Amino acid sequence: MDTGASSSTSTRAPEIVSESHTLTIASFSAKKASLQCGECVRSAQFGVGGSNWYIKVYPNGHDDGSRDSVSCFLARGKSGEPETTAEFTFELVNAAGNDNKSAKVRVTFANDASNAEHLGLQRAAADLQQQMRRRDRDDDRLVVRCRLGVFRGKPPSPLLAEQPTITVPPDDLAAAFLWLLNSKECSDITYEVGGTPFRAHSCVLAARSRVFRQQVRELNDRQDNLWRNIQNEDEEMTANAFEALLHVVYTDQLPDMTYVEPTDETVAAMLFAAERYDVERLKLRCEEWLCTFVTPLTVADILCMAVRYGGQLLQDACVRYAAPEYIWELVKQTEGFLQLRASCPHIVREIESKHTGANIS
Repeated sequence: MDTGASSSTSTRAPEIVSESHTLTIASFSAKKASLQCGECVRSAQFGVGGSNWYIKVYPNGHDDGSRDSVSCFLARGKSGEPETTAEFTFELVNAAGNDNKSAKVRVTFANDASNAEHLGLQRAAADLQQQMRRRDRDDDRLVVRCRLGVFRGKPPSPLLAEQPTITVPPDDLAAAFLWLLNSKECSDITYEVGGTPFRAHSCVLAARSRVFRQQVRELNDRQDNLWRNIQNEDEEMTANAFEALLHVVYTDQLPDMTYVEPTDETVAAMLFAAERYDVERLKLRCEEWLCTFVTPLTVADILCMAVRYGGQLLQDACVRYAAPEYIWELVKQTEGFLQLRASCPHIVREIESKHTGANIS
């Protein structure tokens, strides 16, 4: 019989309450331009572990030493709460690259305002914006996620092991569909526009356009058509415009428009193609692109184009741009104004009605 003394100990895992909160800053570039160093954007308060918290993002840094950086802080919602120890990480959700996550930080927040906020992540602003464009060139949001764990009772030492993560590469669906279009692999339909044949995939066309879908259905009903060929005889349709149409159908992006001017016939043909085949995304992309060229010298020409092809968003944007009287006086000196007055007199009346004391002709 063993009469020796024995003892045992047990270790209880610390209790930790974990949640995540996301702050989305829309139009981040504009917000960054409007704020000074030391000015921040705050999230709404959120509760974790019996305390209130919020995220603070300084687009131009939080002090002189961080002027060219974006700083992310975790802050207590109010003072007077019990002393609390928390572990947290920050993640820049829509920034490509391997440095979009911070290391885990453990901080004890006192029950006064002496250490109410703590820096969790800081990145060079230029690098961050470049990474955002790499992820999605049309997305100017900054999406910041904070993963927060609040201890109940005395925390262990050292820090708890970080949860493993897997980084998924950026979406390549558009690139894959563009390869399918350019390679002509598995294509089963041909459109001929201006003497140029375009091989495509009927299932993709049918999914993206009501007009294409009807044409594919009609071809499927024919028993004698092993290879489907469609002649496009619209005089306003050009091969370049149809090529751009297919590019948007497959990728949801315009092709390279570097050497295209807003008054080129190709642009009008693209808008016609969007209307002819009911591809709303092509029209919207063209409107978005044309809007970047609006100046007092071009707005009248672009307005005429918007009205002709039903680009309501572009029309509204041009009217807002031209409405100030000092801009309108410059517009009236352009050749495009003569065309606008002849073809769209209602637009001229609408703009001039906004001017106090203007003569409405």
